[in-house]
Amino acid sequence: MKKILIIEDEPDVAETIKAYLEGAGYSAEYSLDPAKAVKDLNKFDLLLLDLIMPRFSGHQVLKEMKKGGIKKPVVVLSAVGLPGVISAELKRDYPGVLFVAKTAMHSELLPAIKKLIGQ
Repeated sequence: MKKILIIEDEPDVAETIKAYLEGAGYSAEYSLDPAKAVKDLNKFDLLLLDLIMPRFSGHQVLKEMKKGGIKKPVVVLSAVGLPGVISAELKRDYPGVLFVAKTAMHSELLPAIKKLIGQ
């Protein structure tokens, strides 16, 4: 079973996403502490990352991964900004990262995950 780490600062949102992924057949855990979670990435097959968080942003997580040579598939899930603009910026700065708008989570999240790691 593929393991997914959710980094999200809102506990209710993290719990909802976790239940959604488990219902789709994945093993999922979440962390409300992005800085600490970066240290545990090697235990997971994929990272599902909120972009806008107060103390340690998703951009900072991606920078730490890049700096540390951590190569994990990442799906960025965010409610902020224009999906096309954010997606283009992420692809430019972090090739291979996929963006899914939270408003489209139910239709786009599982296809994005399957594209990166399968079932």
